[in-house]
Amino acid sequence: MNDKSEHHWSFDYNYGAQNPQFTQELIGTLSEYNRGCYTDIDARDTRAGEAITHIYNILPNYWRGYAGGGAEASLSIGTVIVERSKQDGLWSYVVQYENTTSGEHLRMRFRCCDEHYRPLTERWRVDARNSGDDTYSELTCEGSLVEDSEVRLHINGTEVAAGTVDASAKLTCNWALFDVIPALSQTIRTSNDGIELTLLEDLEQLRPKSRLGFLASVQTPFPLEGYYVYGTGLLPSYWWLDVHGNIAIASTFFETLVLREKIGGIHE
Repeated sequence: MNDKSEHHWSFDYNYGAQNPQFTQELIGTLSEYNRGCYTDIDARDTRAGEAITHIYNILPNYWRGYAGGGAEASLSIGTVIVERSKQDGLWSYVVQYENTTSGEHLRMRFRCCDEHYRPLTERWRVDARNSGDDTYSELTCEGSLVEDSEVRLHINGTEVAAGTVDASAKLTCNWALFDVIPALSQTIRTSNDGIELTLLEDLEQLRPKSRLGFLASVQTPFPLEGYYVYGTGLLPSYWWLDVHGNIAIASTFFETLVLREKIGGIHE
């Protein structure tokens, strides 16, 4: 990363003469989004049954591994679409992840209670496929939280026990953090140690005792508030909330999601 950069280290992945530059791509994506938005309010206040969709570009944190040294017109290597709607006190999520360089396609469907922590309920499902042409090119994983707080998964027909959730824990999914962080932002900022939660990473890996805390406030490239998610066995991630209550940047170890478009919501 560039020590002389004015941007926060958690989403600054410029390297030397890299072309296209990470920061330019990130700022360009957010600037285009800013020009076309902001009469919508956040997903917590949507009408029953109305879908709220956020679309993100995937930027690689380490470009050379993807580009092989060649210059490309765009740094984006794919798209993430996070769609949710509320009905009868439950939020239904459909998350689609497509990486055009690795050929990975994920479709995740899950439901959460209408609470700030977005606790998982009922059954969930992950459909994964890649560009390979063999018996490992597709995978289906279905899961549920059984009565004794055990997470059980059915992967291609095989039942697996993924772990047990403490009775007092709030079990949520990392893909629900796009709504959990805006809902809990004030609570997190006033907490010295952040808040504890249990994550089911990608609806498959149980990460108990994860912690969500406040990172920093920045004014460049736009006014943003940063939050971190740390946990045992969990790679750190950094989530940046804009002034309108949307997660504008979500940076993990290998890639960064940058908000490109928002569809739906109640108009003022």
